[in-house]
Amino acid sequence: MNIRKQLFTFSTLICFLFGSFYVTGVQNILGHESRLYSIGNEDFWITVGSMNEPVYVDDKSGAEAFVRMADPANPLDRNANGTKMLEGLEKTLKFEISAGDKKKILEIEPAFNDPGHYEAVFYPTIETTYNYRLSGTINNVTLSLDFQCSTAEGEGNQDNSTKQISEGVTQKAQTGAFGCITARTDASFPEPYISNNEILQMINQSKGNSSSN
Repeated sequence: MNIRKQLFTFSTLICFLFGSFYVTGVQNILGHESRLYSIGNEDFWITVGSMNEPVYVDDKSGAEAFVRMADPANPLDRNANGTKMLEGLEKTLKFEISAGDKKKILEIEPAFNDPGHYEAVFYPTIETTYNYRLSGTINNVTLSLDFQCSTAEGEGNQDNSTKQISEGVTQKAQTGAFGCITARTDASFPEPYISNNEILQMINQSKGNSSSN
């Protein structure tokens, strides 16, 4: 009887863990922008967004991408059974993040225990529009794809029109959007949050006042 109880408890724990991993994976995709591309005569879904959404100023976040080969029988469905996550792209892809006139190139790393998921960590320091450029090679084709955060609510506009991006790269579909970095003003409690950038400005202003005196 004890063995049966132990087996039942173990089975329940395994189901819970797998369910948690599934829910986490689904949540990672929500709030992201997904596009279907023909790259070198094969179709791929590329989903891009910010890590750990919703993201507030000074949070640990980053740019992330999910890359999968589309199901040949149903390419417009990125969750079709025939899709295949692509591994090893950390060797051929990178992110360039930009905000205003500031730019930075980040190497990507494969997410732990999640094939086809790649991350480039950074800490956003101001509330503004962030751009993510994913560049490198997929399927031996050179590409450079631009994604921009959106302040609009909802899943974004769906667009199934065909657009030539570059040689060997054609966009076939687009859906969803990812949010921009948000100030912590409304979410801070119990005291108002002061960002690291605001603290730095206060320090510089104080130094300036001291020098003038």
